[in-house]
Amino acid sequence: MTVYFHSSFGLNRSHMAGILKRALENPTMKDEDLAKPFNYSAPFAARYRAWLEKTGIVESNLPLKLTPMGKVVWQYDPKLETLTTQWFMHHELTTDSTRVETWHFFIHEFLPTHKAFTRDALTQALMMRLRSHSEKHFGPGSTMTPVISRKLIECYTEPIALSAIGILSGEKNGIFRSLSPEVRGPWLTPEDMTQAYSH
Repeated sequence: MTVYFHSSFGLNRSHMAGILKRALENPTMKDEDLAKPFNYSAPFAARYRAWLEKTGIVESNLPLKLTPMGKVVWQYDPKLETLTTQWFMHHELTTDSTRVETWHFFIHEFLPTHKAFTRDALTQALMMRLRSHSEKHFGPGSTMTPVISRKLIECYTEPIALSAIGILSGEKNGIFRSLSPEVRGPWLTPEDMTQAYSH
């Protein structure tokens, strides 16, 4: 069960691409050195390595090693900019509940029953879902649950994250709406991914 792997660092494709490039070019480099060009300390690199792993691009731990699908992403889109890459990252984040329980819950359980919602409603739903893991960390008064709901919403509304795939829209009155995007993927083999980038 993975819930709070990101801490306060949301999905940021630019940061992820930067960490990935440095780590692949310098396999022995530690998190502290990976983070230096971003003016952050070691936790920054550790969180973005976690994002790279949760989105299916790398295996866990140092030195970073690309997954078979990650090799295709790195070959065709090392800056993690294309819609193909963003859809791949989304599928990897949301398909397996043991990889990232919160993203799986949000996409497969919460959004289908909440076409419009507030951040507070999402926070309450996450509390109900997660509190059995730890009342202290996810129950009433938790500081983690609001961060998770904020990172989920930012993931699908911020351009630096995955807003381009069109899962969610935000409105000025604090209401978020579930959209019906033109779904791409999932791609299950490196050959499938290669074809997707070729079109």
